[in-house]
Amino acid sequence: MRKDPFVTLDAERDRELHAWLGDYIARPHAELGRDGPVCPFVEPSLRADSLIAVGHRWEGPPHLPRMVRMIEDATRMFRSIDWKVRNPQLHALVVLVTDLPEDGWWLIDEGHRATKDRAVAEGLMLGQFHPDCRAPAARNPLFPVNRAPWPMIAIRNMAFHDILFLHDHPGWFANYRARYSRYYDGGARIDPRFASLYASAVRAADEHAVPVLSGRADRSR
Repeated sequence: MRKDPFVTLDAERDRELHAWLGDYIARPHAELGRDGPVCPFVEPSLRADSLIAVGHRWEGPPHLPRMVRMIEDATRMFRSIDWKVRNPQLHALVVLVTDLPEDGWWLIDEGHRATKDRAVAEGLMLGQFHPDCRAPAARNPLFPVNRAPWPMIAIRNMAFHDILFLHDHPGWFANYRARYSRYYDGGARIDPRFASLYASAVRAADEHAVPVLSGRADRSR
């Protein structure tokens, strides 16, 4: 029988993680390219006690299929949590990968890349973090916003502002459009940047008739 891939963080590491989330992710940054905190969801999630952090101890050499399996396990865990707060925009799961050596940090990026299609198809967003992460801020491509003291994967539900991250991938955008087109088509007041990205993505998608991604076939794995 396969053991549980996730463990409770020890008290010291949990305090360090929450301090970093509060001091960096939940605050503005001069290089972000916009006002507001690095992630607008973290502070409300922390305040609502709706951010869950767990650990995954890495053992052995770098192995991408294992990282992919761990991320898939984490998305299933996210779906199975009995959240105390019912607002899905406050739900967040952070998996801190302990004992992953520096020469294995690339697994976080490649595991994220390999699992994002499936996550988006299920209405989830994944974030990858590690000390040398080069993922840029949406509004400042020169700012590596996802640098963190430890290798981590974060999971949350898709949100309206995720047009910033999903507009330039046809399959991802098709899933975003299926969820949020009513706001754009219904005359709601929308951030002009969001509206512009959405309109451009719609034109591209309609030209190529891109279908919505499906995660069904993969859920049995």
